[in-house]
Amino acid sequence: MLLQVLLDGILIGGIYASCAVGFSLVFGVLRIINIVHGEFIMLGAFITYWLFKIYGLDPFLSIPLSCSLLFVFGFLLQRYVINRIIEAPEIMSLLLTFGLSLIIANLALIAWKGDYRLVNPGYAGANFKVALFTIPYVRLTTFIFALAAMAGLYLFLQRTDVGRAIKATSQSKDGARLQGVRPSMIYAVTFGLGAAITAIAGSLLSMSFSVFPAMGGDYLLFSFFIVVVGGMGHIPGSLAGGLILGVLQSLSTNFVGAGMTYILIFLVLYIVLILRPAGIFGKGLV
Repeated sequence: MLLQVLLDGILIGGIYASCAVGFSLVFGVLRIINIVHGEFIMLGAFITYWLFKIYGLDPFLSIPLSCSLLFVFGFLLQRYVINRIIEAPEIMSLLLTFGLSLIIANLALIAWKGDYRLVNPGYAGANFKVALFTIPYVRLTTFIFALAAMAGLYLFLQRTDVGRAIKATSQSKDGARLQGVRPSMIYAVTFGLGAAITAIAGSLLSMSFSVFPAMGGDYLLFSFFIVVVGGMGHIPGSLAGGLILGVLQSLSTNFVGAGMTYILIFLVLYIVLILRPAGIFGKGLV
Protein backbone atom coordinates (compact mmCIF):
# COMPACT_ATOMS: atom_id res chain seq x y z
CA MET A 1 0.00 0.00 0.00
CA LEU A 2 2.71 2.47 1.02
CA LEU A 3 4.82 1.72 -2.05
CA GLN A 4 1.81 2.25 -4.32
CA VAL A 5 1.10 5.59 -2.64
CA LEU A 6 4.72 6.65 -3.11
CA LEU A 7 4.62 5.66 -6.77
CA ASP A 8 1.42 7.65 -7.30
CA GLY A 9 3.08 10.65 -5.68
CA ILE A 10 6.15 10.38 -7.88
CA LEU A 11 4.08 10.17 -11.06
CA ILE A 12 2.05 13.27 -10.26
CA GLY A 13 5.12 15.02 -8.86
CA GLY A 14 6.75 14.98 -12.28
CA ILE A 15 3.82 16.99 -13.68
CA TYR A 16 3.98 19.40 -10.74
CA ALA A 17 7.66 19.92 -11.51
CA SER A 18 6.84 20.89 -15.09
CA CYS A 19 4.31 23.38 -13.66
CA ALA A 20 7.03 25.09 -11.64
CA VAL A 21 9.95 25.11 -14.05
CA GLY A 22 8.50 27.96 -16.12
CA PHE A 23 7.93 29.99 -12.95
CA SER A 24 11.52 29.31 -11.90
CA LEU A 25 12.91 30.21 -15.33
CA VAL A 26 11.14 33.58 -15.44
CA PHE A 27 12.31 34.51 -11.96
CA GLY A 28 15.86 33.36 -12.69
CA VAL A 29 16.17 35.64 -15.72
CA LEU A 30 13.72 38.53 -15.28
CA ARG A 31 13.82 38.63 -11.46
CA ILE A 32 10.05 38.99 -11.26
CA ILE A 33 7.50 36.92 -9.33
CA ASN A 34 5.07 35.97 -12.08
CA ILE A 35 1.64 35.74 -10.46
CA VAL A 36 0.00 35.20 -13.87
CA HIS A 37 1.80 31.85 -14.00
CA GLY A 38 -1.24 30.01 -12.60
CA GLU A 39 -3.42 31.37 -15.40
CA PHE A 40 -0.97 30.03 -17.99
CA ILE A 41 -1.57 26.57 -16.51
CA MET A 42 -5.33 27.14 -16.68
CA LEU A 43 -5.18 28.31 -20.30
CA GLY A 44 -3.08 25.32 -21.34
CA ALA A 45 -5.60 23.00 -19.68
CA PHE A 46 -8.56 24.71 -21.38
CA ILE A 47 -6.93 24.60 -24.81
CA THR A 48 -6.56 20.83 -24.42
CA TYR A 49 -10.11 20.51 -23.07
CA TRP A 50 -11.78 22.42 -25.90
CA LEU A 51 -9.79 20.68 -28.62
CA PHE A 52 -10.84 17.36 -27.11
CA LYS A 53 -14.45 18.42 -26.54
CA ILE A 54 -15.10 20.09 -29.91
CA TYR A 55 -12.81 18.24 -32.31
CA GLY A 56 -12.18 14.99 -30.46
CA LEU A 57 -8.43 15.63 -30.62
CA ASP A 58 -6.38 13.33 -28.43
CA PRO A 59 -5.14 15.33 -25.41
CA PHE A 60 -1.51 14.46 -26.07
CA LEU A 61 -1.78 15.71 -29.66
CA SER A 62 -3.05 19.08 -28.40
CA ILE A 63 0.17 19.77 -26.50
CA PRO A 64 2.12 21.31 -29.44
CA LEU A 65 -0.74 23.74 -30.09
CA SER A 66 -1.19 24.79 -26.46
CA CYS A 67 2.58 25.18 -26.15
CA SER A 68 2.82 27.34 -29.30
CA LEU A 69 -0.17 29.54 -28.46
CA LEU A 70 1.05 30.25 -24.94
CA PHE A 71 4.58 30.99 -26.18
CA VAL A 72 3.19 33.69 -28.47
CA PHE A 73 0.89 35.01 -25.75
CA GLY A 74 3.70 35.08 -23.17
CA PHE A 75 6.13 36.71 -25.59
CA LEU A 76 3.69 39.50 -26.49
CA LEU A 77 2.61 39.98 -22.87
CA GLN A 78 6.17 40.53 -21.72
CA ARG A 79 7.28 42.54 -24.74
CA TYR A 80 4.46 45.06 -24.69
CA VAL A 81 3.18 45.06 -21.11
CA ILE A 82 5.54 43.67 -18.48
CA ASN A 83 8.65 45.05 -20.17
CA ARG A 84 7.42 48.57 -19.44
CA ILE A 85 8.02 48.12 -15.72
CA ILE A 86 10.97 45.71 -15.87
CA GLU A 87 13.35 48.26 -14.32
CA ALA A 88 10.84 49.38 -11.67
CA PRO A 89 10.92 48.10 -8.05
CA GLU A 90 9.92 44.45 -7.72
CA ILE A 91 6.62 45.33 -6.09
CA MET A 92 5.49 46.86 -9.39
CA SER A 93 5.93 43.62 -11.33
CA LEU A 94 4.19 41.76 -8.53
CA LEU A 95 1.20 44.10 -8.68
CA LEU A 96 1.11 44.06 -12.48
CA THR A 97 1.18 40.28 -12.83
CA PHE A 98 -1.37 39.95 -10.01
CA GLY A 99 -3.69 42.29 -11.90
CA LEU A 100 -3.14 40.40 -15.14
CA SER A 101 -3.96 37.11 -13.41
CA LEU A 102 -7.25 38.55 -12.13
CA ILE A 103 -8.15 39.83 -15.60
CA ILE A 104 -7.38 36.52 -17.32
CA ALA A 105 -9.11 34.40 -14.66
CA ASN A 106 -12.25 36.54 -14.73
CA LEU A 107 -12.38 36.64 -18.53
CA ALA A 108 -12.16 32.84 -18.47
CA LEU A 109 -14.94 32.72 -15.89
CA ILE A 110 -17.17 34.93 -18.05
CA ALA A 111 -16.44 32.92 -21.19
CA TRP A 112 -16.56 29.39 -19.77
CA LYS A 113 -18.48 29.74 -16.46
CA GLY A 114 -17.31 28.11 -13.26
CA ASP A 115 -18.12 24.52 -14.22
CA TYR A 116 -15.65 21.73 -13.48
CA ARG A 117 -14.72 19.89 -16.66
CA LEU A 118 -12.84 16.68 -17.39
CA VAL A 119 -10.71 15.54 -20.29
CA ASN A 120 -11.73 11.91 -20.41
CA PRO A 121 -10.39 9.97 -23.42
CA GLY A 122 -11.32 6.32 -23.87
CA TYR A 123 -8.08 5.09 -22.33
CA ALA A 124 -8.39 7.30 -19.21
CA GLY A 125 -9.08 4.40 -16.83
CA ALA A 126 -6.63 1.91 -18.34
CA ASN A 127 -3.74 0.61 -16.25
CA PHE A 128 -1.31 -2.27 -16.02
CA LYS A 129 0.40 -4.14 -13.23
CA VAL A 130 4.09 -4.53 -12.53
CA ALA A 131 4.77 -6.75 -9.52
CA LEU A 132 2.73 -5.19 -6.68
CA PHE A 133 2.19 -1.88 -8.47
CA THR A 134 -0.81 -0.70 -10.47
CA ILE A 135 0.30 1.93 -12.99
CA PRO A 136 -2.28 4.05 -14.86
CA TYR A 137 -1.32 4.58 -18.49
CA VAL A 138 -2.29 8.26 -18.39
CA ARG A 139 -0.27 9.04 -15.26
CA LEU A 140 2.79 7.26 -16.60
CA THR A 141 2.59 8.89 -20.02
CA THR A 142 2.02 12.37 -18.61
CA PHE A 143 4.98 11.83 -16.27
CA ILE A 144 7.18 10.92 -19.23
CA PHE A 145 5.96 13.94 -21.21
CA ALA A 146 6.67 16.23 -18.25
CA LEU A 147 10.21 14.91 -17.87
CA ALA A 148 10.78 15.23 -21.62
CA ALA A 149 9.61 18.86 -21.57
CA MET A 150 11.96 19.73 -18.71
CA ALA A 151 14.86 17.87 -20.34
CA GLY A 152 14.19 19.70 -23.60
CA LEU A 153 14.26 23.07 -21.83
CA TYR A 154 17.46 22.14 -20.01
CA LEU A 155 19.18 21.12 -23.24
CA PHE A 156 17.90 24.25 -24.99
CA LEU A 157 19.49 26.44 -22.32
CA GLN A 158 22.74 24.48 -22.40
CA ARG A 159 23.32 23.90 -26.10
CA THR A 160 21.73 26.65 -28.18
CA ASP A 161 22.86 30.22 -28.78
CA VAL A 162 19.55 31.59 -27.52
CA GLY A 163 19.80 29.41 -24.42
CA ARG A 164 23.32 30.62 -23.69
CA ALA A 165 22.14 34.21 -24.20
CA ILE A 166 19.37 33.59 -21.66
CA LYS A 167 21.88 32.24 -19.15
CA ALA A 168 24.25 35.15 -19.77
CA THR A 169 21.44 37.66 -19.27
CA SER A 170 20.44 35.98 -16.01
CA GLN A 171 24.01 36.32 -14.74
CA SER A 172 24.71 39.89 -15.88
CA LYS A 173 22.45 41.98 -18.07
CA ASP A 174 25.17 44.54 -18.76
CA GLY A 175 27.74 41.86 -19.51
CA ALA A 176 25.36 40.17 -21.93
CA ARG A 177 24.69 43.49 -23.65
CA LEU A 178 28.43 43.95 -24.21
CA GLN A 179 28.42 40.60 -26.03
CA GLY A 180 25.74 41.80 -28.45
CA VAL A 181 22.73 40.33 -26.63
CA ARG A 182 19.53 42.38 -26.51
CA PRO A 183 18.20 41.88 -22.97
CA SER A 184 14.72 43.18 -23.83
CA MET A 185 14.31 40.53 -26.52
CA ILE A 186 15.80 37.82 -24.31
CA TYR A 187 13.33 38.74 -21.58
CA ALA A 188 10.41 38.34 -23.99
CA VAL A 189 11.71 35.00 -25.31
CA THR A 190 12.28 33.75 -21.76
CA PHE A 191 8.80 34.74 -20.67
CA GLY A 192 7.39 33.04 -23.77
CA LEU A 193 9.34 29.85 -23.01
CA GLY A 194 8.11 29.93 -19.41
CA ALA A 195 4.53 30.27 -20.62
CA ALA A 196 5.00 27.50 -23.19
CA ILE A 197 6.31 24.86 -20.80
CA THR A 198 3.66 25.92 -18.29
CA ALA A 199 1.00 25.34 -20.97
CA ILE A 200 2.40 21.84 -21.47
CA ALA A 201 1.97 21.24 -17.74
CA GLY A 202 -1.61 22.53 -17.93
CA SER A 203 -2.40 20.18 -20.81
CA LEU A 204 -0.96 17.25 -18.86
CA LEU A 205 -2.83 18.17 -15.68
CA SER A 206 -6.13 18.31 -17.58
CA MET A 207 -5.93 14.54 -18.07
CA SER A 208 -5.79 13.86 -14.31
CA PHE A 209 -7.59 16.75 -12.62
CA SER A 210 -10.62 18.98 -13.15
CA VAL A 211 -10.36 21.99 -15.45
CA PHE A 212 -12.01 25.23 -14.30
CA PRO A 213 -11.22 28.98 -14.50
CA ALA A 214 -10.00 29.33 -10.89
CA MET A 215 -7.64 26.34 -11.02
CA GLY A 216 -4.52 28.48 -11.40
CA GLY A 217 -4.41 29.55 -7.75
CA ASP A 218 -3.54 26.14 -6.33
CA TYR A 219 -0.90 25.46 -8.95
CA LEU A 220 0.68 28.87 -8.41
CA LEU A 221 0.99 27.98 -4.72
CA PHE A 222 2.45 24.59 -5.61
CA SER A 223 4.95 26.31 -7.92
CA PHE A 224 6.06 28.60 -5.08
CA PHE A 225 6.67 25.57 -2.90
CA ILE A 226 8.60 23.71 -5.58
CA VAL A 227 10.96 26.53 -6.55
CA VAL A 228 11.66 27.49 -2.93
CA VAL A 229 12.38 23.90 -1.91
CA GLY A 230 14.31 22.99 -5.05
CA GLY A 231 16.14 26.27 -5.57
CA MET A 232 14.96 29.31 -7.50
CA GLY A 233 16.05 29.29 -11.13
CA HIS A 234 17.30 25.68 -11.04
CA ILE A 235 15.66 23.12 -13.35
CA PRO A 236 16.87 19.93 -11.59
CA GLY A 237 15.79 21.60 -8.36
CA SER A 238 12.29 22.05 -9.77
CA LEU A 239 12.16 18.32 -10.50
CA ALA A 240 13.24 17.47 -6.95
CA GLY A 241 10.73 19.93 -5.47
CA GLY A 242 7.93 18.57 -7.67
CA LEU A 243 8.60 14.99 -6.61
CA ILE A 244 8.66 16.01 -2.95
CA LEU A 245 5.34 17.82 -3.36
CA GLY A 246 3.74 14.89 -5.19
CA VAL A 247 4.82 12.40 -2.52
CA LEU A 248 3.66 14.70 0.30
CA GLN A 249 0.27 15.15 -1.33
CA SER A 250 -0.15 11.44 -1.98
CA LEU A 251 0.83 10.48 1.58
CA SER A 252 -1.44 13.13 3.08
CA THR A 253 -4.44 12.20 0.95
CA ASN A 254 -4.16 8.48 1.70
CA PHE A 255 -3.18 8.46 5.38
CA VAL A 256 -4.18 11.69 7.15
CA GLY A 257 -6.76 13.29 4.86
CA ALA A 258 -6.58 15.71 1.95
CA GLY A 259 -7.27 18.63 4.30
CA MET A 260 -3.82 18.16 5.85
CA THR A 261 -1.98 18.57 2.55
CA TYR A 262 -1.44 22.31 2.82
CA ILE A 263 -0.35 22.03 6.45
CA LEU A 264 2.30 19.48 5.49
CA ILE A 265 3.40 21.57 2.50
CA PHE A 266 3.94 24.69 4.57
CA LEU A 267 5.60 22.74 7.38
CA VAL A 268 8.17 21.34 4.95
CA LEU A 269 8.54 24.79 3.36
CA TYR A 270 9.35 26.40 6.70
CA ILE A 271 11.85 23.67 7.57
CA VAL A 272 13.66 24.16 4.25
CA LEU A 273 13.69 27.95 4.68
CA ILE A 274 15.23 27.56 8.14
CA LEU A 275 17.81 24.90 7.27
CA ARG A 276 18.61 25.82 3.67
CA PRO A 277 17.12 29.17 2.60
CA ALA A 278 18.48 28.91 -0.97
CA GLY A 279 16.75 25.54 -1.49
CA ILE A 280 18.12 22.05 -1.94
CA PHE A 281 20.18 22.95 -5.01
CA GLY A 282 20.67 26.65 -4.30
CA LYS A 283 20.07 29.43 -6.77
CA GLY A 284 21.26 29.84 -10.34
CA LEU A 285 19.96 29.12 -13.81
CA VAL A 286 21.34 25.83 -15.13
